[in-house]
Amino acid sequence: MSDSRRQDSSNDSSVNRSERIFSQQNLWYFKIREGDEVGPFRYRSEAQSNLERFMEQLEEKLKSSQ
Repeated sequence: MSDSRRQDSSNDSSVNRSERIFSQQNLWYFKIREGDEVGPFRYRSEAQSNLERFMEQLEEKLKSSQ
């Protein structure tokens, strides 16, 4: 895959975020880029909102470090 295509796909956060959420034994988790799993959450919506909050915190850290 070309670098430009890789960058384009990484900018579509809704696709990446939804692919990071998964269910295991009736509990929900999300994966971060480092490969770690965060959870468990009782509902998919909890995993989704926690993933969004996690991403927002990372974005804030990046902005403040520049």
